[in-house]
Amino acid sequence: MGRPDRDRPPRLGHQPRGRAPRWHDRSSRPRVSQPAAARRSSGWVVIREGQHQRWGGELRRRRIFERLAELTGATIVQDGWYPVLLRRAVRGRLGRLPGPLLYRLPQRGPKPKFAASEKLRDRLLDAAIAVTDPTVVAVYDDPVAQAQALGVAQDPGWIAELAARQRRNIAAFRWLVAPTRSFAELAGLPLDRLIVGGNGTDTSRITVGPWPSRPAVGIVSGAAPGRGLELLVDAVAAARTEVPDLVLRMWLVSTSEASEAYLREFRARLAGRTWVEIETAPYDRLGPLLATASVLAIPHPPNEYMDVALPVKLFDSLAAGRPLVVTPRTETASIVQRLGVGAVAAGDRAEDLAAAIVGLLAGATRLEALGARARAAAEHEFDWRIVGDRIASAVLDREGG
Repeated sequence: MGRPDRDRPPRLGHQPRGRAPRWHDRSSRPRVSQPAAARRSSGWVVIREGQHQRWGGELRRRRIFERLAELTGATIVQDGWYPVLLRRAVRGRLGRLPGPLLYRLPQRGPKPKFAASEKLRDRLLDAAIAVTDPTVVAVYDDPVAQAQALGVAQDPGWIAELAARQRRNIAAFRWLVAPTRSFAELAGLPLDRLIVGGNGTDTSRITVGPWPSRPAVGIVSGAAPGRGLELLVDAVAAARTEVPDLVLRMWLVSTSEASEAYLREFRARLAGRTWVEIETAPYDRLGPLLATASVLAIPHPPNEYMDVALPVKLFDSLAAGRPLVVTPRTETASIVQRLGVGAVAAGDRAEDLAAAIVGLLAGATRLEALGARARAAAEHEFDWRIVGDRIASAVLDREGG
């Protein structure tokens, strides 16, 4: 996570721009009715995303253990990823004490079970080990494996830090939730402690809009090399020989200074192509924007990391009720083929992707039928309510209910 490894939130007067100070309150439990059959433990704590819910990954960190929290009546920490907030959630006023002092004090009763929606930085993990029973953590990315697969040069010290953090989290938690088994194998996760969680979307926030009057291919993606963006531009250019009024709508987000520089250069390179539109799509506007596309694309290039990835944009695209066109990456292609919601390109050339796009655009009736099937899959299989319930059941079954 790109969060500072500090013990406490910034003090008043030293807040990051646009953020107000917020403190954990032990009363911040899920405000939902508890079903009569809800299984309860001797105590659970869940840490999740709170302030940031702009993109799919942030929404995943918010929702992945939401159902687990409901079923166990968990105390929720969501005002920041700081050790002091976790200590206060478990030890109350004593949690204000400095960690090294608190950790030497006896703790009455069993430690609460703990679920983390993301791998924890060192100080927060230290606190989790000291005051909780680390039970389950979501491991949905492996920056080291991703950088290697994409050929992205990274500082060796940074790579070593990330690798050490992953090893510590794997060692600390009993159960590991990952998007796919193949991802877990690539990341070196112990399969005997694996829960395959999949990924999800929020069908209440991403809704189906009217079909566009002009044929359009859309993509939502981070702005970075190795995502297949250039391939998609070339593919749509080739498809325009068959569909002359076809446009490409790209909703790209920069995630770092390097990503911002890439996006500027990418825009400059495409400035003369009037049929390419590049915008940013806030998550709360994603549904209406995705509706302006006839087909949504995931053009990931061939490498072992992309073969095992299960990107959030796949499920957001399903929720938008649009057919998908994807390159032949193992996990994404498997879902598109199983559900019958689009086309998998025959290869990784621009011509292969163009042929798949043209084939999908050949008939409006078929497009709408594929889109309806995509939306139904999102509602009945991949909404976070359903995905979260499957994950919660798997965790509680392993923990004895």
